[in-house]
Amino acid sequence: MNIKDIAGLCGVSSATVSKILNHKDDDISAETRKKVLKIIKEYQYVPYSKIINSVPNKNHLIGVLLSKSTYGVQEMLYRIGEIAGENGYSVIMCNIGEDDKGFTDYVHILENKGVNGIITICMNDEIPEDIKIPVVRVSKKKNVEYQNETANVYCDMKDAGYLATMHLFNKGHRRIAFLLEPGDQEVSYGYIKAYKEKFISPEEEWCFFGTEEEICKVGIESCLGKEITAVICSNVEIGCALYEKIRKQGGSIPEKISVISVRDNPFAEKMYPALTTIKIPLEKMGEKAVEELIERIEGDKQLYECTDKIDLYIQERDSVISPNEVKGEKIVVVGSMNMDCIINVSHIPTDGETVKTRNIVSFPGGKGANQAAGAGKLNGMVYMIGRLGNDREGKEIYNSLVDSGVRMDGVVFDERISTGRAYINVAQNGESTIVIYPGANDKLDRNQIRQYDQILDNAKYCLLSLEISEETVEYAIRKCKKKNVEVILKPSSVEKMKESLFEKIDYFIPNEKEVKQLIPGDTTIEEKAAIIMEKGVKNVIITLGHKGCFLKNSQYERYFPAADFYPVDTTGAADAFISALAVSLSENNNILQAISFATYAAGISITRQGVQPALIDRAGLSLYREDIDTFI
Repeated sequence: MNIKDIAGLCGVSSATVSKILNHKDDDISAETRKKVLKIIKEYQYVPYSKIINSVPNKNHLIGVLLSKSTYGVQEMLYRIGEIAGENGYSVIMCNIGEDDKGFTDYVHILENKGVNGIITICMNDEIPEDIKIPVVRVSKKKNVEYQNETANVYCDMKDAGYLATMHLFNKGHRRIAFLLEPGDQEVSYGYIKAYKEKFISPEEEWCFFGTEEEICKVGIESCLGKEITAVICSNVEIGCALYEKIRKQGGSIPEKISVISVRDNPFAEKMYPALTTIKIPLEKMGEKAVEELIERIEGDKQLYECTDKIDLYIQERDSVISPNEVKGEKIVVVGSMNMDCIINVSHIPTDGETVKTRNIVSFPGGKGANQAAGAGKLNGMVYMIGRLGNDREGKEIYNSLVDSGVRMDGVVFDERISTGRAYINVAQNGESTIVIYPGANDKLDRNQIRQYDQILDNAKYCLLSLEISEETVEYAIRKCKKKNVEVILKPSSVEKMKESLFEKIDYFIPNEKEVKQLIPGDTTIEEKAAIIMEKGVKNVIITLGHKGCFLKNSQYERYFPAADFYPVDTTGAADAFISALAVSLSENNNILQAISFATYAAGISITRQGVQPALIDRAGLSLYREDIDTFI
């Protein structure tokens, strides 16, 4: 841009422009002066810019052109500024707008400002032919047409599609859909390339291109119901919309569908579960771009040598699992969540007795939380509906359950009441007594069940205990019956139960003390189980501590011994038993196999202190596979 160019744009002579620039314009009209000054300002014209730019490194100044459409590049800009500063350069940044229409004008503006080189981070980066300073493009593909004329630092979005698809293949997925915006054609090429390498052909109906709005309204729905096990999406925003859609249908990520985004942003790791993404190393791209530009400015490299491809990588989080990793059908737990305060004593105190303790520890607990944690650790597809106080204990319990693999879609933090607590005396022989402060558990009511009843959709079993109100349990059972969900109920030391509840219970699992409270009188365990069966319960399993358990249903009436483990703390044995029983049944094992599996899970749990910390995981329980298989 020179005086002649300014004059041409204004329709005046070069002499007129010169007079205005040198303030010798008394004989020039105000209208002409205003028009010329407007053009000068618009193009940020700098007099004698050619002379300035002819002196090497005079300004030590680098220009950066940034398009609004290239969002999320703060890390890159920060690194450009950092490396430029370390090499004695300053940076001018220009945002050229969303549609890049001002790209050419801004290139000339920066040149007039005396910059020694330019980095472009734009969609449209066709460099004007008359530019006399070096330019480095930062882009998402290699500019082959300018290979010997310009510098290029780039990542290949084809690699993003390929990496995402191969990552899912390696996890065992084969039916992989994509939800891509129109500009992500390169991503789809990588997707196809990965499929070809695996000698598999994706179905056309798995592939959807559209705007973000079209994807949210039509594309997501098109992916569901086609036995798709994984989805690749353009960005985190689309991933978030997919999460929401699946949750509204009563499913969850990644059990229903694994999800991966070909772009990353900070929100991805804050999602639940955290979203797996393809990471573009923006800092590395910025670093290479400014290093290449400085080497070209200072004559250390020819322009065509300044080309670098930056490799992408997988940022693994929690939204991708093997489609076979979660075992069995869906289990929902509706129940209590407490912080357990465990007090070790020599023996359980009797009336009026004071006993000293030398050890007190706290663990997340509550029958609902314990059963959910037990099922989650055994790779069950388990969801929790419950209530916590919005306090430190509540957050600790929440995180403990998430770590155990529990989906917490139905859990509410109550602002008005603290988290429940349980005070547990544990004797040296492993026996225990419990005092419970319900706290937020008392607020787990029919309104919350109604709010989250979609979680019960497609569930196989619902685990309930009477640590929460009988009214809430009754309402949850009614919901289960409407949705064909089988009910597993632990009575939890109640003296009476509504007779109408019994006929709706599929598995009733009291301990010896509880069954004596419910069916008082001088009758045997077998007779008490028969009375409960007469009330309408389909399966009665009475847990007998170190003596094992007793099963009665229409097909079996038999005792099972306990697994042979030395007791340290028996507090969570029943919860370990019930959670393992539910997981085994959810995997379509018969009742005898399920009791065998549950007996060993309960046996191992009593060898350690606490409840949730003592619950065995799938890998640990698999060490006893031969014993479990021969137990029955």
